[in-house]
Amino acid sequence: MTRPLAFAFLCMISATAVRADVIADCSQSPDAQARLRACSDVIAGQAYNPEQKALAYRNRGNARADAGAGAQAVADFTEAIRLQPGEASGYAGRGRAKLVVQDVDGAIADYSEALSLAPGNASYHTARGHAHFLRGESTAAIADFTDALGLNPNSPSALNRRGLAYRRSGNLERAIEDYSAALALNPIYALAYNNRGYVYESQGQKNDAIADFQAALLLDPSLIGARDGLRRLGVPETQLAETRRRVDQGKALVEKNCSTCHAVGATGASPNKKAPEFRTLHARHPNLALREPLSRGIAAPHDEMPKFRLAGPEIDTIVAYINNLSSAAERVTIAEAADSGNARKGLAYAQTNCASCHNVLKNAASSPNPKAIAFQAIADTPGMSVTALTVWSRTTHPTMPNFVIDPNDMDDLIAYILSLRERK
Repeated sequence: MTRPLAFAFLCMISATAVRADVIADCSQSPDAQARLRACSDVIAGQAYNPEQKALAYRNRGNARADAGAGAQAVADFTEAIRLQPGEASGYAGRGRAKLVVQDVDGAIADYSEALSLAPGNASYHTARGHAHFLRGESTAAIADFTDALGLNPNSPSALNRRGLAYRRSGNLERAIEDYSAALALNPIYALAYNNRGYVYESQGQKNDAIADFQAALLLDPSLIGARDGLRRLGVPETQLAETRRRVDQGKALVEKNCSTCHAVGATGASPNKKAPEFRTLHARHPNLALREPLSRGIAAPHDEMPKFRLAGPEIDTIVAYINNLSSAAERVTIAEAADSGNARKGLAYAQTNCASCHNVLKNAASSPNPKAIAFQAIADTPGMSVTALTVWSRTTHPTMPNFVIDPNDMDDLIAYILSLRERK
């Protein structure tokens, strides 16, 4: 091979490697900013094929939906669908983004299209069921949740959501059955305790309601709905001090970090017209409770948002404060819309993907990698919560393999880690 040809060949190999690296960063980089930049480079680049661009649009759409940029996310998923119309995840992603912009009918249509392409997907049934619930169609919601449970009987999320639909339809006994079944699968499912507490309260079962609200608040002191329930039932304010402290700390944090763009109080318009008022954030994320979208939103890149980092416990306090801005009736809906993972599946995921470095079992043994903290120690860390684990797992670990955890696997993994914690 002549020198010019060899040089050209090396350049071609180098360019191919660079493209591969950009695609990998778009899909796998644990740094949200790097992932968004890489996806945008793929979308703008001339050297990428339609399938690669469709993947980049989906990944960028997910990042934007996580950050609450619903309209931009819808546009990205629409482009992904145009480039790859037979890919179910494009329709499901757009359905999720449409819920962010409160287009419930459009979300149902997109989830239905996703199910026509992937009829055995339990998560699509769960998502469409919740969209039906938001539209006030309890019967259709129950049918979708039942289909999801037929495909995945061990889903605390589907059971919790079906319990919500049964409750709205007036079938309180079936609601309690589903919440209890969800708790049997995931004994630290704070929101299932919270939701069952509402039903017990409505039936006049005061002691059962107090026990459930207390269990919910013990597991998650940011649950304003549980706090309100205990107040209604006459529990002394001294038992609610931790939640009050979190609300106060969250208020101080948002006033310091967010008020230059957002309206962070109960009234007023945002200084930046593109920044939503905090009192409306729960309405922008009707498919999930506020906690997970807010956690992802702070970790995810906002196109115009100043870049700063908050620790997981700090995000917990912001969640508590924002939920405190809504009315009591709205807080019931916020709580009941939440998702939760499956601890058993989380253990299986940990054993497959994490055990080479971490001790993932419920014991005090050292990790295979001395620099990798044992899961038991993570669970026992003071203030550890769903939000803290979400932020931790999405933060680059210097010694951790470079891979991105799928959101469903993330829910399961977090549920498992928190299940290691001793309840007091």
